[in-house]
Amino acid sequence: MIDQEGFDSQYGALFGDLAALARALGAGADAEDVAQEALVHARGHLHQLREPDKLRAWVRRMAVRGACRARSRHLANLDAEHVERLPAADLPDIDVAAAIALLPERERLAVTLVYGLGYRQDEAAELMGVASGTVYSSVWRARRKLARLLAADEPISGSIGRNPR
Repeated sequence: MIDQEGFDSQYGALFGDLAALARALGAGADAEDVAQEALVHARGHLHQLREPDKLRAWVRRMAVRGACRARSRHLANLDAEHVERLPAADLPDIDVAAAIALLPERERLAVTLVYGLGYRQDEAAELMGVASGTVYSSVWRARRKLARLLAADEPISGSIGRNPR
């Protein structure tokens, strides 16, 4: 079992990792708050950590949930013209970020973790707290929806809906 001193010694490295993860998942300016909340919660619940060698995955899972909540709060306060953008290099001349933003949350999260952040699908499943098969099917559905959205000649807008088939 990891004690609070052992946890505190890893704080700096964990904080940077969690803040970057939360930022990439759309927490925006709240990324550092999400990281801090995950670490404070984890420190207070260290007795629940069954496998100390999985500390990083455990707090990442907390940060993923926190980032999803933060993103939902941001989206609720945005006007229809504002679209969250994923950090990416050299995107083609199509609005991939807008298309990804239209995906249902689980599919958007799976695509972001696997393709945007480079996690393996089994790692993404652990971070999301779901079975590996759920991530595989979410990625498959997301790719199908993205292919249809991006192949359309129309500009991508929020009017397409949250569940394009």
